[in-house]
Amino acid sequence: MVGMFPRRTLKGFTLVELLIVLVVLVITLSFANPMFSKLLHSNQLHQQASRLLGTINLARSQAVMRNSPVSICPSAMALTGEAVCTGTYAEGWIVFSNVDKDKVIDVDSDQVLQVFEGLPQGYQLTNRKGTRAAFELINFLPDGSSHSNRTLLICPPQHALAQSLSVVINIVGRARLVKEWGECPVS
Repeated sequence: MVGMFPRRTLKGFTLVELLIVLVVLVITLSFANPMFSKLLHSNQLHQQASRLLGTINLARSQAVMRNSPVSICPSAMALTGEAVCTGTYAEGWIVFSNVDKDKVIDVDSDQVLQVFEGLPQGYQLTNRKGTRAAFELINFLPDGSSHSNRTLLICPPQHALAQSLSVVINIVGRARLVKEWGECPVS
């Protein structure tokens, strides 16, 4: 009778095998998480720097096209709806025609061309040395020049492993992106 029923072996994982797979999975994920976080912050940083670079190129081309000064100034207009140049670029910025090249948007002569939201939480926009937040007016003249050199450093959140990016504007108004060209503030 004992030989009449063939013995079947059960297929599956033992508890030891399952624990080994879980340990390997946890170790792999613990190494992958910082790399994934760095990738996310790097992509976000590049996106914000490209957005700022696009703004600068827009202002420059509008100055040439309109044959009139166009400026970029910090403003929280995207949140408040008020066309006022205040605060820092991290809070948002606007591009506007600026006949008298000042930091005031005159209702009768100036026109808001585009409004931009600020940077995501934790990101900073500073000068190249990282000593102060960027807040200065950027003017473009009808010939497309800016008549001043300027570097705007975009820094990731403090805990991020991503490299900083700078938007560098030369005296003739051309802007470009540069990696790790400045020092992010340490708080």
